[in-house]
Amino acid sequence: MELHQVEAVAPGLAARIAGAEPGRARTFAFRVARLACSVTDVHDASALEVAKGGLERYPEIDELVHLWELERELDAACESQLEDRSPDSAPTLGNLQMPSECVEARAVAAVIAALSPDAREAARGATYEALAAGCDGTALEALADQIF
Repeated sequence: MELHQVEAVAPGLAARIAGAEPGRARTFAFRVARLACSVTDVHDASALEVAKGGLERYPEIDELVHLWELERELDAACESQLEDRSPDSAPTLGNLQMPSECVEARAVAAVIAALSPDAREAARGATYEALAAGCDGTALEALADQIF
C-alpha cells in the first residue's frame, strides 16, 4: 500500500482523516481549502467561490477548467521566479521565502484537491497542498478538532 504525501508530513492528521466519516472528511477538505486561500491571500474570485461553496454545489466545467489553468499559470510564474534567483547571491529572508505565486498555486491546488471524488482523498490532498502553501499545522489540527 502506497502512502499519501500527507502521511509523511502530518501522520497524526492523516490518521484522523482516514478514520473520518466521508461527509466530515469532505467538510474538512473545503475548510482546509478556504484556510489555504485566506493564508495565501488568493484573489481569484472563482477559486474563492469554489472553496466557499463547494459543499453546496459542484462547480461547472468552465469553473474547473479555470482553476486548472490558474494553477498552471501560477506554477509557471513560480518556476520563473525561482529560476530568476541568482544562486550566487547572499541569502536573505526575502529570497528564502517562497514567491507569492508559489504559495498561491498550492492554495488553488488545495481547492482542486477538495473536489476529488473520494472524500478522504480530497481531505488528504487539500491538507497536503495547504501545508505546502504555508498553512500552520496546528491550525489544521485545530480545524480537525472542530470537524472530527
